[in-house]
Amino acid sequence: MFVTTPDFLPEHRPHRTEVLQIITTAEASGQQRLVETNRQVLTNLDTIITGLGDENPPQENTAHAG
Repeated sequence: MFVTTPDFLPEHRPHRTEVLQIITTAEASGQQRLVETNRQVLTNLDTIITGLGDENPPQENTAHAG
């Protein structure tokens, strides 16, 4: 079971940015399995960040990652 609090938002936001970078690089390299795995991680992070009531939701374009 994973439990987090708003105190960890400063860690979740950069993690999300790193995951987006991994997805972008993997897509460019044709590493489809890595893309698929990290899309799930991205979805989970978005759910966590939103669920914690982040008043500054991520602004990065996720169109390429979805």
